[in-house]
Amino acid sequence: MSQDLDPQKYHVLTPKKKRILYLVLLLIFFVLMPILMSIYYKSAVFRPSQTSKEANFEIKNGESVFEIANKLYEKEAINSEFLFILYVFLNRSDTNIQAGTYKIPAGTSLVGVVDQLNHGRDDISLTFIEGWRIEQIATLVSKEIENTDYQTFVNMAKSYEGYLFPDTYFFNRNESEEEIIRKMRHTFNEKTSDILTDSNLEKIGLSKEDVVTMASLVEREVSNKEDRPIVAGILLKRLKEGMKLDVDASAQYSIAYSRLCEDVENCQPSKDQIYKFNWWPRDLTLDELGNKNPYNTRAVAGLPPSPISSVSRSSLSSVINYEDSPYYYYLTDENGVTHYARTLEEHNVNISKYLSN
Repeated sequence: MSQDLDPQKYHVLTPKKKRILYLVLLLIFFVLMPILMSIYYKSAVFRPSQTSKEANFEIKNGESVFEIANKLYEKEAINSEFLFILYVFLNRSDTNIQAGTYKIPAGTSLVGVVDQLNHGRDDISLTFIEGWRIEQIATLVSKEIENTDYQTFVNMAKSYEGYLFPDTYFFNRNESEEEIIRKMRHTFNEKTSDILTDSNLEKIGLSKEDVVTMASLVEREVSNKEDRPIVAGILLKRLKEGMKLDVDASAQYSIAYSRLCEDVENCQPSKDQIYKFNWWPRDLTLDELGNKNPYNTRAVAGLPPSPISSVSRSSLSSVINYEDSPYYYYLTDENGVTHYARTLEEHNVNISKYLSN
């Protein structure tokens, strides 16, 4: 003869407790799912396409968003038809897509693709490289876009060093310096909002400005994404212990203008000068390495006053998620391989081994 089990004795869920459990699970599901979906969506629409080649295709008059999505996917210009359609309709971009023949650069994000389709085939495509300084960005802008001026761009953008996001953009041929800067700053805020959060900044104990500055050093020092968290950890450890950071890129940044112009304060270089100039010279003299410019971390302890270049998501993430290691020193050889050392003696051996001619 069967009988009901005692809930107290055998830990059996009563109908009431089951209802409470179901409600809690439903609540967790409906709270967490939108958050997780939002994180995935933001990450996916900014993720570069997987193709390594330029995509050429044509949009004909009257073609639907679904047909366009299929064409783009077949050309590997986008990673997902569904995400393309979703993004277009959520941003009400469907009525702005223009007919014509397009060339989509390899690695363009879904947002970049839609931006190009919205602006039309007559717009200029400019790609700004990660780790460029303001002057390099200004050089490309003034060279490719009519009615823009190199010095005007530099003067307007100088206080935003590090905050103009490196990416492929599509600009109108009559775009102004101010509008270009605004677009690049807006893209920086959009693409870094999930990294430069209050919780991440609190975790690392640095301000947003200091994280971007540190990321710019990492950006210029190492190109290998696997090495960046290690190098970031070394620099953060040296900063915490009051050691000089000894970043060569900061010395390069600090002395560039003195090589470009005799009168640094009133430097007005010609177009020929800026098109040919090397903003990151490697042949630094002992005097240049010892220059007490506040940006030169080879001579002055602490972080530079502001970033020294544009920064990628990779370099920002490496600072937030830095890797602890026993190392205090590093160098990158001519093949792009980074070598680490625990002591100055080990580091000097690495210099003799990997950098001496």
